[in-house]
Amino acid sequence: MDVSPFDYFEYPQADSGAGAHWAARAPRRPSDRFDLKLLPRSPTWRDEKSSLDALAQVEREPWVARATPVDDGVELRLDDAWIETVGAGPQEGDGDERRLADLARGQRFSVQFCDAGVNDVLDVGHLRNLALGNALAAALAQAGADVERRCLICDVESGARDRKGLPARRATLRRLAIAFDRVLFDSEFLADAAKLAVPTRALGAGSPTTSLCDIAYWLAAPKLDGTTSVHVCDAEAAAHAATRRELILRLLDGDRDRVHPTHEIFHGAVSVGDLQSGSGEVGALTIDELIDWLEGEIETDPRSQQVLGELGSAETVAAHVALGYFLLHPARQRVDLFAEKLLRPRESPGWDLACARARGGRAGAPSGEPAQDPDYRFAVVQSELHRRQLRLTVQRLDPGPLARHVVQFARWHLQRERSEPVERVARTALDRGARGLGLE
Repeated sequence: MDVSPFDYFEYPQADSGAGAHWAARAPRRPSDRFDLKLLPRSPTWRDEKSSLDALAQVEREPWVARATPVDDGVELRLDDAWIETVGAGPQEGDGDERRLADLARGQRFSVQFCDAGVNDVLDVGHLRNLALGNALAAALAQAGADVERRCLICDVESGARDRKGLPARRATLRRLAIAFDRVLFDSEFLADAAKLAVPTRALGAGSPTTSLCDIAYWLAAPKLDGTTSVHVCDAEAAAHAATRRELILRLLDGDRDRVHPTHEIFHGAVSVGDLQSGSGEVGALTIDELIDWLEGEIETDPRSQQVLGELGSAETVAAHVALGYFLLHPARQRVDLFAEKLLRPRESPGWDLACARARGGRAGAPSGEPAQDPDYRFAVVQSELHRRQLRLTVQRLDPGPLARHVVQFARWHLQRERSEPVERVARTALDRGARGLGLE
């Protein structure tokens, strides 16, 4: 089937009457009665001909077995043949990611993150920035967009032009398996910054060199024409970003279409229990220190053997665990990072996802009638739900919806052993989810 039931109930389908009157929600756990809950968008739907006609149209769809009205909506059971057909691909390891690529096909994005000073040691505050930027870029790419990962490095301060800190930074990024497509330096915009000194003073703005280089960079918007530019940065920079945006708008004579970045994502700071300073402070826990500690814990933990056998080295798993820790938190909130939680079930999103992906389920051929198993039906529906959450991630430029869906499914999967067909579908869906979050 080319159209997901979740697509059917999106607002773009309103012209056909499908999406205008009903919304679809997947249950949080398997049910032997229904696979989807239809929620009326009108509280008086029982008395509205248009809503009832739309429901009748739903019932006529070939992928619907039955629709049962209940007090707060309609319980929808999907056709067994549809469940078996849609589940066949994931059982064979086919996540059908080509079908996701229409969500942002033809769109260009530049996701800019990790704009630290050239000699800054990357700490856990930078780790949160990296996690958000990397996940958003991965999700946009999975949705079919042309995505560039970019960073701007400050190297105009005293003692920074030698760029001695770059090798260590590159090594840290390699450990996280994060690479940038385009790296620029503030010093490349010094000449443009000098030209801005007079007009910015005329507009009543100060002119420290580093701030003017930043303004010159965004004003020049190198290779950002026709691109949605997303800047991921610390919430402490929000006031500066607002001032910079207003100044650039004035320098461009109010032409808002030429202002970059087009979107900004601000994230809160990171604190590390009572043992370490928070990010950006002297003595802050570095990314390398955290990865070193995680590697040691993973290598000596008996629970890790299956994970390492399926996903690779302890360094790879440690990177996924560290990056995944931040993806369920609302971006603006401050995050407390407790090392002991990083390998604790249900408290560490990255670890839960790694453990769920390491479960078996690929060997041997499926047997029986999987569509009669509520767990199997649930797994197939959750696999289909990935598309809706990816759509929301693209629309909101926020990896949170996709991360919450993937991690919730991983935690359900870990609750107990399930049949081989369920394991197969779940593993494919979770692998696809990990790719969409930049954790593979």
